[in-house]
This record gives sequence, C-alpha cells and structure tokens, in this order.
Amino acid sequence: MATKAALPSADPQLLGAISKATPESLHHVQTDVKNPLPSKEDLRQEKDHENLIHNLEEFDPTNLHHTSTKERKILPDTNTIAQEKTEQELMSGIEGFDAGKLKPTETQEKNPLPDPSAITAEKAERYRKQSIEDFNKKKLKRANTEEKNTLPDADAINLEKQEVEKIQEIEGFKKDSLKHTEPTVKNVLPDQDTLDAEKKEQELKDGVTNFNRNSLKKTTTEEKNALPSSRDIAEEKAAK
Repeated sequence: MATKAALPSADPQLLGAISKATPESLHHVQTDVKNPLPSKEDLRQEKDHENLIHNLEEFDPTNLHHTSTKERKILPDTNTIAQEKTEQELMSGIEGFDAGKLKPTETQEKNPLPDPSAITAEKAERYRKQSIEDFNKKKLKRANTEEKNTLPDADAINLEKQEVEKIQEIEGFKKDSLKHTEPTVKNVLPDQDTLDAEKKEQELKDGVTNFNRNSLKKTTTEEKNALPSSRDIAEEKAAK
C-alpha cells in the first residue's frame, strides 16, 4: 500500500482553481453509452464460414472421381532451337579464343589528391568535432524550468458564459414569434430632367461621330510679329 509521502502532489494553483469553481461555470456533457452488436451482414458471414468449415470436416473423399494424369513432352520450337544454337556457338568461340591475338596494354594507376578547398573544409570539420568533444560543460549556467498552468480569469469565464448563452438562445429560438412581412420591390425610373440630359449627351456624341469634315471652310492663318512703336521705344528709354 502506497504511503502518503509516496503519493504525487498536485499543483496548489490547480487545487485553488478547482475549489473556487462554481457549478454555473461548468458545461453540460451528455454521455452516450454504446453497446456495439454485430450487424446482420456480420452474422450471415460468420454463419457461412461455420457451414464451410463443417462441410470440409464431414467431406467424404470416396465421392471423388478417379482421373488419369497425362504426361506431355513439349518439344522446343524453331526459335528456341536457333537461340540455343547461337548460345552454343558463342560458348565455343569463347572457349577456343586465342589469347595471343590480344595487344599488350599498360595500366595507369591514378591517385587523385584532394584540392586545397577540400583540405580546408576537412580541417574545419575536424576542428568543429574536436571542439564539441572537448567542450567544458562546467561553463554552462544552471537554468530552472518553471511549469505554468494558466487558468482563465473571471472576465474570460464570463465572456465564455455569455457566448454559450447566446448560442443556446439562437438554438432555442422559436420561429413562430416572427411576423410575416411582404417585401416591396422598387424599380426607380429616371425623371424627365435626367432623360433630357441623357438625350442631349447622346445627340452630342452622335454629332461628333457623324461630323462631316467637308462642311468646314478653309481658313488662312496669318502670323503677326508686333514691333513696338516709336512712342513705346521713347517711353522705355525714359523709364531707364
């Protein structure tokens, strides 16, 4: 039997929150008790399986008919014979091959050395591994882990309670309390001033689009270079 000292201790904050909780803050939960029974299809399959096993156990081998086995010797066709002949000639050519016809060759052994970048990278990787292995754990600072169990405050509980009440009111709302209303469909037509303005604008657009350039009169542009008169020159000199 476990002693009192061996039992796990609960969080004081959690115990305080449980003691201060009220029945109004709890949510209603409905428990469904289910007793799954096999379906009609499962019962039928199980019954068929039992009947099959029963028929196999009580089967009488004497009801079988005697049959004679016929052994057939299948001869290879033309393609198979030609393929075997080709393979046999190839094997004969390999076995009777004259090695003296081969030309002497020199084998070159290559020992590729790593380039400077690969050597530098390997040195850096080796130094990193060595630093990790030789790391002094005593340089680490001790850290304490704090476990927090944040409970909702009174404002959050009241807000959630109001939200639940709103949902219950919406779910339990009776449609019979609504009054019947007839929708009014309005088709706003333009007044006479708007029609006249649109008509004038359309006539102006049509006039610009269908304008005949041949109806224009030819004009001559005169360029004038107005020079100052003697009086203007005299007044300008007097002003200086």
